[in-house]
Amino acid sequence: MDRRSFIKSGLIAAAVGATAGPEAIAREAGRQAAREQRAKGILNYNPNMQYRPMGRTGVSVSALGFGMLRLPMKGGHVDFEQTTPMVRRAIEGGVNYIDTGRVYLGGESEQAVGKALAGGWRDRVYVTSKMPWWEMQSADDFEKFFDQSRRAIGTDVIDFYHIHMIMHRGWNDYVLPYRLIEKMERLKAQGKIRFMGFSFHDSLQLFKRVVEYTPAWDFCLIQHNYLDYEYEAGVLGPKYAAANGMAVMKPVRTGFLAHLPQGMKDALASTGVSKPDTEWALDYLWDMPEVSVAVSGMGAMADVEANLGYAAKARPNMLSPAEREALGAAVYAYRHAPGHIDCTGCYQCIPCPANVAIGYIFAYVYNNYLLHGNMERAMADYTVSMSPVQRGDPASSCTGCGVCMAKCPQHLDIPGLLAKVKQTMGK
Repeated sequence: MDRRSFIKSGLIAAAVGATAGPEAIAREAGRQAAREQRAKGILNYNPNMQYRPMGRTGVSVSALGFGMLRLPMKGGHVDFEQTTPMVRRAIEGGVNYIDTGRVYLGGESEQAVGKALAGGWRDRVYVTSKMPWWEMQSADDFEKFFDQSRRAIGTDVIDFYHIHMIMHRGWNDYVLPYRLIEKMERLKAQGKIRFMGFSFHDSLQLFKRVVEYTPAWDFCLIQHNYLDYEYEAGVLGPKYAAANGMAVMKPVRTGFLAHLPQGMKDALASTGVSKPDTEWALDYLWDMPEVSVAVSGMGAMADVEANLGYAAKARPNMLSPAEREALGAAVYAYRHAPGHIDCTGCYQCIPCPANVAIGYIFAYVYNNYLLHGNMERAMADYTVSMSPVQRGDPASSCTGCGVCMAKCPQHLDIPGLLAKVKQTMGK
């Protein structure tokens, strides 16, 4: 036995205890060997972090990804002095996936990534960014936007590059006519990006069309969480993505599930299981074997520390029957709030002749408002996060034509409900 092996065997014996027998020591040695084998090829490996294969890429990513959208702010701008140590602490904890986008925080999100990864941190993580089709004036904007993102981040190569937020209008009016997929393939061939994919906000039917359009996709980003079992691509989205070799998730519904209304908190507590709101949201996704990484926005160092703790316990099929019952109770409480509109966001009513963003307004904006009662937050979702080009127009644009009613599987009185939203939201 050489010196290195001798020292290693001594450390293993110490780890299992002085009174442990040969069999216990052998088992621990086997576990140690397995851990070391897993560590090979995993970027920024940390034994306290869990890692999962990332779609068709051949790389493994941390179960927890750092979403650079909900950063600490100061005077209307990103607080870089707070953000940099947060990102670096997450990397120290084993996070190797940093998710940003050109349009996040007025472009300051990409700058924040660049500042946080300066000085050698870039080599420890995979960086993602996104191409916002709705800001494009012509096909020539694609490469211009990409180069601007690359310079803001301070990197020669963007590891994971998305077509941002594919929806029916974006797919039909921009992605296909502007030949954005071919442009991404060209970037990949040139070595400017490592992997190409897309983020998605629309129906399962469109999701399948996008996935099947080309075998060149390496991964995708779907907004999925325990409330949105049916909304947009729903729970079948990640399963379909996994069947085609790609999946990655966003867990907390842009912050809604990180700060639950009291009715949902009470429903979770009634089953006898106690967890912080964010842990419930993350565990739901980590329970799904199809999920590669849960991308979580973090606004303070306390969020980073808490999420690292949750990620250390992440496992496929980790939820107990009691935990599943608790999540079911929370969903029931959400859907039975007074005034709740029973819209699943299936988008069968789209396109609307008046371009109204029907499903998004009902399932995402109005129902969230009913639970939280926070008009400021609701209006941010309704105006800042919604544009006529991306999702459609507000409820006030409805002409009452009734075309949508024949398409709705829920048989909703859509014009009447839009009038109710207009009265509540003021537009």
